[in-house]
Amino acid sequence: MAKRFMITAIFCLFLSLSSGAAMVSIFVVETGLPPDSVADNPHSILWENAFLDVFFEAGHIVTNAPILRLDTKPQNDILHTVAFDIMDARDFGIDYMLIAMLDFNGDLQAPVEISFHIYRVNTGEKIFERQIPGRTFRSSRDEFDDIKAVARGIVPHIRQ
Repeated sequence: MAKRFMITAIFCLFLSLSSGAAMVSIFVVETGLPPDSVADNPHSILWENAFLDVFFEAGHIVTNAPILRLDTKPQNDILHTVAFDIMDARDFGIDYMLIAMLDFNGDLQAPVEISFHIYRVNTGEKIFERQIPGRTFRSSRDEFDDIKAVARGIVPHIRQ
């Protein structure tokens, strides 16, 4: 009888635990780069990889879209600018959308400003917005570690 009770208790414990994973779609947007610059900007790739790593390590399901390059920084609704379809996102099960906008000053040096926007897909509301100044680093490893630290500061805004 005690053995059955223990097995039932353990089984109920496992059923009551819920996973806190949210599906997060990450968009990296480049602005201010000359049209004739190289297609794959190393800074943008570092930002995308760091955010994918950190959100995955935090237990979220992550997706990404191709890096989008715009001539100028959008002044209006960023969702409209990146052509994000909220209905499709709901159909695919995406819970949150994170946009990291890297604003360059016309060259391939580090971005001069980075903007973050997080939207809850089910309601369409913006739940987080922040801008940080860009920095230069001695190595790409230092840059990657710093970007991961920034991403870790954003992870708590994604809640299931």
